[in-house]
Amino acid sequence: MQTLDPRLRGDDVPNWKSAVHSIAFAALFLLLAPAAQAADSLDNRIGEALFRRMWVAAPTATQAADGLGPLYNARSCATCHPRGGGGRPPDPAVEGDQGVGYAIKLNDDPVYGRQIQSNAILGQVIEGRPRVTYREETVRFPDGETVRLRHPTPVVEDLGYGPLAQATAMSARVPPRVHGMGLLDRIPAEAIEAEAARQAASGGPVAGRVNHVTVDGKRQVGRFGWKAMHPTLDHQDSEAFSLDIGMSTPAYPEPWGDCTPAQTACRNAPHGDSKQFEGLEIPSTVIGLIDGYLRDLPPDGSLEAPKDKAGTTLFADTGCAACHRPSWRTGEDPAHPALSNRDIFPHSDMLLHDLGPALGDALPMGEARGSDWRTTPLWGLNRLAARDGQLSLLHDGRARSVTEAILWHGGEAAGAKDRFMTLPAAERKRLVRYVLGL
Repeated sequence: MQTLDPRLRGDDVPNWKSAVHSIAFAALFLLLAPAAQAADSLDNRIGEALFRRMWVAAPTATQAADGLGPLYNARSCATCHPRGGGGRPPDPAVEGDQGVGYAIKLNDDPVYGRQIQSNAILGQVIEGRPRVTYREETVRFPDGETVRLRHPTPVVEDLGYGPLAQATAMSARVPPRVHGMGLLDRIPAEAIEAEAARQAASGGPVAGRVNHVTVDGKRQVGRFGWKAMHPTLDHQDSEAFSLDIGMSTPAYPEPWGDCTPAQTACRNAPHGDSKQFEGLEIPSTVIGLIDGYLRDLPPDGSLEAPKDKAGTTLFADTGCAACHRPSWRTGEDPAHPALSNRDIFPHSDMLLHDLGPALGDALPMGEARGSDWRTTPLWGLNRLAARDGQLSLLHDGRARSVTEAILWHGGEAAGAKDRFMTLPAAERKRLVRYVLGL
């Protein structure tokens, strides 16, 4: 249970109307529920308000809300994850469209750093405007059905600090959905290691690997992010504050976010760090409240095993389940009993797999190579089923449908893709319906 941070009192609440509502709700709830449960509920509502908070530039009279930027991509977590969902790339057909949370990652450019920031506070210059262009390819199934795939090329227009270095590589990202992360966080690390060992021992083409990352001097199992670069919710949330919002946290204490030494105006601008708040803009208590809110967000999909037994068999026989492992059991966690000892069905083995050069980039992360990607959990696609054909799947949102996403799979997943292509049309549709029902 988190305790209320002093910076959330009085005028420093995330939003005074929602705060009053939260406090009134909590007062009533205290009459009806045990004290611990009521406190947890209040913390959760504050965490949600912080997730939605629109941060502002420093300095302001309300220190608890300032520190944005100076360069940034979004003013709130919810900007990139509306209703806890994911993002989408810009639509080239819509003038000025910037997508939702669309970002260009870099391999540590000496001027632009690790990510292009597309917004800036007053008096600062944006780094650039991310865009994408597409080349389309027609793929034909043996039975004559066709699907058009989009080959993306990310571009950055209006570079504000000169050209990128010649050695700089770019890779586009859309934000993933954040529902169900608390349950994924509770999968024991040793179980993920054991799954990697089992796949390696099988001698087959599918052999997922753990992305071991070192945080605070400790080697840990990475589990969050497109390349499993983050071992904990705290670490992922902290990096997002640094790269996307430009605010300091205990894990990323630089108040200028991703601004490099070459960007002197950004580094010299006013920042929101304060001795009152651990010398940071986002102190540990605020990070903890946001983590707590995300931890309690249930998956969009069902928490029960899929009921379509024929679909489950088809999913396995095609080879999809080799990486998209259907189920796990969470471990014991006295601090979070609601997440403990539960059977969950995310359809992910939480491991890195080489998906081939067509999906690869030039940005290795930790032990993840350019063509390595963590198996994306499939639960929650049922909420998006009606939009199949207009989705934004895979790391850069290039796939508009489940079928397109499957056809992009190569490397270790090439066999599963080939088997999918040779299925009768009715079976292909059944498999897609199964995936969209998760």
